[in-house]
Amino acid sequence: MEIRIVTLANELEDYRIVQSIPGVGEKIAATIISEIGEIDRFSHPKKLVAFAGVDPSVHSSGKFTATTNLITK
Repeated sequence: MEIRIVTLANELEDYRIVQSIPGVGEKIAATIISEIGEIDRFSHPKKLVAFAGVDPSVHSSGKFTATTNLITK
């Protein structure tokens, strides 16, 4: 089954682009592509980042600004 998934994913240009990210191999790249679907449905990169939930949140109040910011979920 994994071989079939990788074979199908190899036909996609986005698959090779995602694999170019350091630390992302065949299985993770295929998973990312399957979760995102058609990348063209996102009109702006920020919308894709928000969809994935990896946009950093900033905590500040008055004079306080957090030094450690987590990603949104």
